[in-house]
Amino acid sequence: MSQYVYLYLIGYGINYGDGMRLVLVALAISVVIIAVGLIYYIPLLQKPVQSSPQPVQNIQTSQQVREGSEMKFIFGDIVVSAILPSGAVTITGGGSTFVNVQMQAWAQKFRSVTNGLVTVNYQSIGSGAGEAKWFDRSLDFGASDIPISNATYSRLVAAKADFIQIPIVAGSVVIIYNLPGWDENRCGPLRFSGDVIADIYLGKIIYWDDPRVKELQLDTCRSLLPHEPIRAIHRSDGSGTTAVFTLYLSDVSEEWRTRIGYGYTVEWPRDAIGYGEGGRGNEGVSAKVRGTAYSIGYVEYAYAIVNKLPTALLKNRDGNFVKPSPETVGEALKRGAKSLPPPNSYWGDVPKSFINREGPNTYPIVGMTYIFIYKDIAKNPDTAKALSAFLKWVLTEGQKPENIVEGYIPLPTELVRIAITYVEQGLGG
Repeated sequence: MSQYVYLYLIGYGINYGDGMRLVLVALAISVVIIAVGLIYYIPLLQKPVQSSPQPVQNIQTSQQVREGSEMKFIFGDIVVSAILPSGAVTITGGGSTFVNVQMQAWAQKFRSVTNGLVTVNYQSIGSGAGEAKWFDRSLDFGASDIPISNATYSRLVAAKADFIQIPIVAGSVVIIYNLPGWDENRCGPLRFSGDVIADIYLGKIIYWDDPRVKELQLDTCRSLLPHEPIRAIHRSDGSGTTAVFTLYLSDVSEEWRTRIGYGYTVEWPRDAIGYGEGGRGNEGVSAKVRGTAYSIGYVEYAYAIVNKLPTALLKNRDGNFVKPSPETVGEALKRGAKSLPPPNSYWGDVPKSFINREGPNTYPIVGMTYIFIYKDIAKNPDTAKALSAFLKWVLTEGQKPENIVEGYIPLPTELVRIAITYVEQGLGG
């Protein structure tokens, strides 16, 4: 080969010695370039190929969900763990129509969280029926807008039954109405005081243009109130919403407290004069008010939102007219119970702590929904695990804004901690 290089260099007038030096320099430069390229390229070959950035996963969706696996749920600084059942389980509960909209949303979400392992079948049958069916063990859990009634509590004690009760969510009872000709844009919502509402349902105030109703409205709007009878719609079934509503009426009206009182079912004096009518469930009251001109009724706030029904402003304990909202209901929760009695005791005074509380911006008719469970449900380990996991999720992840339906309010953190402790005591992990 050297002779070919020699002839090539001679042809270009380069002597052999100089030419060989140029060749060696070129070879050296080539080696350096190749070495640098290998240093840069080899590490790239060792890295995995990524087609796009991977999203950060939520703690729930990133957990491995399978039979018997452990899951963790978080609410603020509260972290709880739950063991899933060894196979698919359906939990059956029933009662409160007040909580139905929220419960259905929770049930759907929790089924997704557990990849279909736990199904919650909730029946919106009214608090009274829910308590009765739970007592008879026809349901895995009962739900009511007041704690276990005194009558049922006495029967539980007599039967030496061991049980727990816990709150799961808060909400408000609102006055809805159907008043043709009322100019909401100019006059705002109708205004009521507690004593006026009590006297309407007592049958003492008959017409919309009664002076006591008129004086609560803006001066320029009083003439819009017609001389028409007020059709007062109420619940026809045993109802926790009724219990909360009549508890409020008992607080603001001495006559209502001594003559009628409060409970799942009460006497409705307005029915006797032909201007009162019952509807089944929050659903039934909402439908009757929507379809009955010149009517009022009471429902859980979420039903007013879903059915697009106007809600009245209520005069609170400080004399201000307030509307239901997360802020005004939250004011009542701040002033209510900060602790809970033992889970198997009588809780009759707990709902009263949230009714007609002080504060310039406090909504006056506020309550919670309570769940009842027999502790011996633990005899069926998978049902107990499924129910424990569901309730722990409800009390943590279920209280977050993305899992709360409009019209409901998360529990105060102090009550969440106690409720989780009671679930763990009653159902285990």
